[in-house]
Amino acid sequence: MSGIDDRRPSSDGPHVPGTALHGFWHGAAQFLFGVAGLALITLATVHIHPSRPGPIALLYLTVVVFVSRRAGLVYSVAVSLIAAFCLNYFFLPGFPEFKEKEPFDAVATAVFLITTWVVTGIVARLWARNALLDALFEHAPQANALIHLDGRVVRVNREFTRIFGYTPQETVGRRLHELILPGEFRDEYQSHLEVLSQRQRVDAEVVRQRKDGSRLHVLVVSVPVSMPDGRIAVYAMYRDITERKEAEAALRRLSGRLLRLEEQERRRLARELHDTTAQSLAALSMNLSVVGESADVLSPRAQAAMAEAVALADQCLRELRTVSYLLHPSELEELGLESALSRYIDGFIQRSGIPVEAEVSPGLGRLPPDVEMTVFRVVQECLTNIHRHSGASCKRKRSC
Repeated sequence: MSGIDDRRPSSDGPHVPGTALHGFWHGAAQFLFGVAGLALITLATVHIHPSRPGPIALLYLTVVVFVSRRAGLVYSVAVSLIAAFCLNYFFLPGFPEFKEKEPFDAVATAVFLITTWVVTGIVARLWARNALLDALFEHAPQANALIHLDGRVVRVNREFTRIFGYTPQETVGRRLHELILPGEFRDEYQSHLEVLSQRQRVDAEVVRQRKDGSRLHVLVVSVPVSMPDGRIAVYAMYRDITERKEAEAALRRLSGRLLRLEEQERRRLARELHDTTAQSLAALSMNLSVVGESADVLSPRAQAAMAEAVALADQCLRELRTVSYLLHPSELEELGLESALSRYIDGFIQRSGIPVEAEVSPGLGRLPPDVEMTVFRVVQECLTNIHRHSGASCKRKRSC
C-alpha cells in the first residue's frame, strides 16, 4: 500500500497550498470588486436620490450575482450583507413613506437577503455545473462533436482539433460530413443519421478524413440528445484507432506470409516423399516380390516372413502416398478446387467410414491459388475434427 501512496501525484492530496492560495486571492479580488461596485452604486444613488429603492436593490443584486459567479457563494453572501446594510441605512431612511413604516424596513431587508442568497445559490450551482460540463467536453480524451441532425456543427473540443486539424472557428455552423467524411462513405453516413433520428445509438468503426486530406480509422459512438429548444442533436465521440488497424493489417500480412511459408514447406515435403521415399518403397516392394517368386528354396518360416514383408512394404507405400497427398494435393494446382475436394472426400470416406456429401457450385471455376488452398485446408480441418470427435474407427490410423 505504501507503494501506491508514493506514486500518487502531489496534486491529488487534500491540501494543495499553491492552489488554495490562488483560489483565496482570486476570491478576495472578486470580493473587493463587488464591494467597489456597491460603493459606486451607493455613492451615485445618494446624490441622485431615486424615487424608489427597487432599482437600487436590483443593481445590488446584479453585483452579488456577478460575485457569486466569479468567486463563489461564500464571497457573494458577504457582499449581499453589505448590500443589505447599504439598502437599509442609506436608502430606506431617505423616503418618508417608508421611514414611517419601520416594520417594512426589516421585512424588506429580510426579503432582499433571502432573495439574494437563493438567486446567488442557484447561479453558483448553475455556473459550477456548466463549468464541469464544459471541462468534461473540452478536456475529454476522445474527439467530441455536438451537431444537429442536419449535420451542422454546434461545438467541437480540442481533441477533435488535434485529430482532424479543424479549429472550432472552422467547424461551427458548417456541416460535419463536408469536413471529415470521404465521398464514398456518404451512404453509410446517411444510414447512421436515420438511426439517430429514431433516438437510437450508433457504434461503428469508420474511415474519416483529416483537414490535410489524409485518412484515419476511428471508432465513433453517436448518441442522440435533446436540446433545450426541443430539437434533437447528436453527441458524437471519435477515437483514433488507426494504429490498431495498421497493427491488425500487419498481423494479417504476417499470418498470410507464415501460411504461405508453411504451404511451401508442405509442398516440398510432399514432393520429396512422393519422388524419393515412395519410389524407394516401390522398388523395395518389387524386389521383395522377385525374391518371393523363388520362395520354394526357402523354409516355410522364411516364406511367411517374406510374404509379410511384401504386404508391409505395400502398406507403407500406400500410407506414404496418402500422407504426401494430405500434405499437398497435386490436383489442387492441376485440376482445381472441385476435383481436389472430390478426391479428398472420397479418400476420407474410405479411411474413416463416415459418409460425407459435398456440393460445389457448378459455375465456381478457378479461384486464386491462395483462396483455393485456404478453402481446401478449411474443409480438411473440419472433416478431421468431425472424425476426431465422432468416435469412428479409422481403417488406416496413420493417415486419418
